[in-house]
Amino acid sequence: MNKKAFIILAGIFTLLYLGTLAFRPLYAPDEPRYAEIARELLIHNDWVVPKLDNLAYFEKPIMGHWLNALSLKVFGENSFAVRFSSGLLALFTALMLGGLVRRFTGRRPAFMTATIYLTMGLVFGVGTYAVLDTPFNFFLTGTLAAFFCAAERKKWGWSKTGWLILTGLFCGGAFLTKGFLAFAIPGSTILAFLIWERRWKSIFSLPWIPLAVMLAVIAPWTILVHLRAPDFWHYFFWVEHIERFTGNEASQHPEGWWFLLPWVIIGPLPWTFLLPQIIKGYGRRRREYFRQPLLRYAACWVIFPLLLCSASSGKLITYILPVFPGIAILLAFGLNEYLKAGKFKDLNLTFNILSWALFAAVTGVAVTQLLVTAGIIRRGLYDAEETYKWSIAALALVLLAAALRAAVKAVEGEVKFGYLAFGTILVMFTFPLSIPNLIEIPKAPAARLEKFKNRVGPGTVLVSYKNLISAVCWTFKRDDVYLYHKAGELTYGLSRNHAASRLLSNEDFLKLVKNPATEVAIIMNSDKHRKTLPDFRSGVWENGIFFKEYRRK
Repeated sequence: MNKKAFIILAGIFTLLYLGTLAFRPLYAPDEPRYAEIARELLIHNDWVVPKLDNLAYFEKPIMGHWLNALSLKVFGENSFAVRFSSGLLALFTALMLGGLVRRFTGRRPAFMTATIYLTMGLVFGVGTYAVLDTPFNFFLTGTLAAFFCAAERKKWGWSKTGWLILTGLFCGGAFLTKGFLAFAIPGSTILAFLIWERRWKSIFSLPWIPLAVMLAVIAPWTILVHLRAPDFWHYFFWVEHIERFTGNEASQHPEGWWFLLPWVIIGPLPWTFLLPQIIKGYGRRRREYFRQPLLRYAACWVIFPLLLCSASSGKLITYILPVFPGIAILLAFGLNEYLKAGKFKDLNLTFNILSWALFAAVTGVAVTQLLVTAGIIRRGLYDAEETYKWSIAALALVLLAAALRAAVKAVEGEVKFGYLAFGTILVMFTFPLSIPNLIEIPKAPAARLEKFKNRVGPGTVLVSYKNLISAVCWTFKRDDVYLYHKAGELTYGLSRNHAASRLLSNEDFLKLVKNPATEVAIIMNSDKHRKTLPDFRSGVWENGIFFKEYRRK
């Protein structure tokens, strides 16, 4: 791959990841939350203690909020800025992976690894979404890549020491993003790899420099947050780590041990469609291949973080993201070996099956939506007025199918790979433009709240239901919002510093609206609790959002 082709590809991926960030509104619950925490960091000029609704929010350390706040400072308070650090660090993660693979194998596997990583469905979905998993994965990838480079240096010297220092810097960044998993995930991977390689002495000699550097990186903030909020570390370590992992009543998102396993196959799509060819690429020489340190390291990079995350009681799909760099390396190596053999009969069959399946899916969607538009059936995936959305989705899938048909006719393996990657990029680029209202409207409360902004003055007491609090604060640019009935994710923040008065029971709310000197506005998405409010029928209930004003008489 020459320099010109690399520049073109880098431009395409930059457009894919950064050019699509502003296409859709912020999706709850995560994106409004991280947007608002970053906004409050700026307005309070407090770069130490994370806050949401001006209440302590101790679920995560500070690095992700720093990155988001800097983005807001540069680009303004918009969806592009909120997602910018995720998109940019997804790109940097791929560059690090490509650099690692090129250093120890070659140019083509490196190019394939980076391309596969960026076009994996889960990587793209998380990388263009404002959560902390992509920044965390960037720092983890840097930690593991730098350590491997150090471990492969046989003699001690400035180069080996430099890689170990870099390992510590990245590990410190990972800790400041998500906490103690920054030790557990790289630690389990590295330990397993060194045992597999029978490098017993390295287990006791290599970790000390990274550990010292990491402690130096995290010390300033960890000390400052302890001085400013002494209870931070008790809550963050005990509740957010121990209780969530062991699965007591405080555990969030409880799932079975098997929950993440299917996503090892689903997440890397479309590349897992080529698993038969990838397995064939390893073939009978797989034992020989897995004597190579990089492939052993990649296998450990997949297996042990997966086991660690699966052992936790609380799980989300995004928790599996740290295994995807290792998956990308393993998929790229096997596919490269398959393509080098030059026998593509089964690959062409796979492409043919996928292309016809896509044509059939597009036809089914188009017929359904035409029937919806004509009023023959009530609804499909898209509403009748969403013709442009399903048309974009259909066009992207048709172009992917056409790319697969072109790949069948191509002679060179690299070209076949390129057609699949290019078709996948087209689908990903158009995806934010084609999300149906059926999915988008319930997920984007901040966009629905915009219509009420002019009806809430600076002196209005603003009250929100628990799971709308982030979107309400972000939309109305307020950090003094009261909560109605339940505290939700702000339970801990409300328990500190006499903040409990910010939580209103039904009786408290009635007293508030009866005060003739007070203007009140309440926002909620619970139909059950809406009906407990006085004069609720005169409020606005639209698309699952209720808004009601109680003005001075």
